[in-house]
Amino acid sequence: MHRGIARLIPTKRRQVARKAFLLLGAFGLVGGLAVAQAAPSLATPLSGSTSSCSYSNATTPSNSAAVLDVTPGSTIAISCAAGSLPASSTMVIVEASGLAGIVSPSGDEISDIDLGAFALASTGADGSLTDTFTVPAAFSASDTNAACPPTQAQINVGLTCDLVLISLSGLTPENEAMLVYQGQGHPNRPTLRASVSIHRGLKTITFSDAPGACPTPATATSHCWWGAATTGSPNSSFSGIPAPEALVNWRRLSGTLAVSPAVYCQSGATAAVCADVPVGTVVSPALSGSVTTRRGFGSFLLVEEPNATPYRGNGFLPDLISGTRNVSAITFAPFFHH
Repeated sequence: MHRGIARLIPTKRRQVARKAFLLLGAFGLVGGLAVAQAAPSLATPLSGSTSSCSYSNATTPSNSAAVLDVTPGSTIAISCAAGSLPASSTMVIVEASGLAGIVSPSGDEISDIDLGAFALASTGADGSLTDTFTVPAAFSASDTNAACPPTQAQINVGLTCDLVLISLSGLTPENEAMLVYQGQGHPNRPTLRASVSIHRGLKTITFSDAPGACPTPATATSHCWWGAATTGSPNSSFSGIPAPEALVNWRRLSGTLAVSPAVYCQSGATAAVCADVPVGTVVSPALSGSVTTRRGFGSFLLVEEPNATPYRGNGFLPDLISGTRNVSAITFAPFFHH
């Protein structure tokens, strides 16, 4: 059993709903039944407000957000409470690469799903579900960049693979859990750069990544702000992903601090950040923004990002998302620029 799993992934984490998923714009695979539906132009959040499901395997206690130590061919148990899912309905259970949650255009998510290893499950008359899913022995998707476990470059921006429950009647994702494979890598620590200006006693401290630390495209050696890759932070659309915070003279400040979401750029991408990068590029998250203070500050500055992943954080400040340790970086205070 993983120590601290109850703290790492509390029940209400499902309501944070990290993913912007609109899966299966076209889904023609169940029992020869061809189902076609036009994919909307924008992804929609996967809400956790009406679905309450828990997931477990041989080493992860039942919880609502993630399964750890996943191995190919192993079994994941799924249990959804009454009222969680459409009553007396067929559900499709699939595994998706983390790229599906950040792809632009949104209709391309299907290329990052293993459509050859789906499972069918039936909900009860009360909307409950108890079933299992067998992890593919070898994950396979039509997008050659899709991988489970994820590549180290994908891990470095905070991506995991995902188990997704989809209502067949509406082709609507109802619930999902992050998957962390046994032996897979962990994200590298982010970096921090600060510049300071002072005007009439007001100090403005502007933060960013250290130059070159988190390049686009993401690489196996990237040091990025990985805590909220699919949503960015802050993000009010996902039940309130909070903003990063800085520690200045032992005071917590948020100011205009933000981390952009990662974006996976495919042909026809609508995201502005995809305009000047090749197809197949993962645009890395980036820290930006500033805080202000009239006080002095010591020899170091600290910034921490909320952690909406099952990866271990390294923060020192109180959790920005309850039960998960923040993602943190420290830099030495620079000279003032008047």
